[in-house]
Amino acid sequence: MRAVSITNRGGRKNNEDSVSYANVGNLWCFVVCDGLGGQCCGEVASQLVAEEVCNSFKQNPKLSADSLYSYLESAVKLLGIERERDENKFNMSTTIVALVTDGKEAVWASCGDSRLYYISNSEIIRITDDHSVAFSEFQRGMITYDEIRKSPNQNRLLKCMNSIEYFDPDISEVQKLKSNDSFLLCSDGFWEFVNESDIESTRKKSVSPKQWLQSMLEILHKNEIEKNDNYSAVVVMV
Repeated sequence: MRAVSITNRGGRKNNEDSVSYANVGNLWCFVVCDGLGGQCCGEVASQLVAEEVCNSFKQNPKLSADSLYSYLESAVKLLGIERERDENKFNMSTTIVALVTDGKEAVWASCGDSRLYYISNSEIIRITDDHSVAFSEFQRGMITYDEIRKSPNQNRLLKCMNSIEYFDPDISEVQKLKSNDSFLLCSDGFWEFVNESDIESTRKKSVSPKQWLQSMLEILHKNEIEKNDNYSAVVVMV
């Protein structure tokens, strides 16, 4: 199993995304968080949550839906404590997407609009749902899936990591993997400019995570706009 990551401030003054990973034996945990730019201390929230998920994983490394839920639960509790401790951080929040895998099986979680793409035989077979108004409009048939990217409601989130009171992440079942299966975890600043056909075509032509990520970044830079959002990604190849 091989992996590589990137986080970049894009066209913004500061980077509110965070990427973290941890390894215990043959088990790995990968995390991408996107602090909410419209809230205070988004960069603090994303770093705190990403690091706490990995720390919780290292303390009790398991590959199960319940364990992954507990890692996120520990992180959101810590976030809540910090929000209450410092009045300047009272509303800090973040999205999250996380993956735990040993290369034979995998389980993942998401809360917000950072995404996980699961690719097998160079085809996307699973994408996490966005917890946004735009995704809800897609589900109701008001817009197409691709139109989520340009929707004015894309950044209006219905769920995120902020407090234990509203903690409600999506957790997958444990998925058995095949050789050459791949994962892309990314913030919305990444998938906004790299669509699903781009992900599949670049994966098909790539022999390493580094090559795959570089190919997608070339597409991102070709499509990005002035003052584009922070972007972060982790790519994993089994």
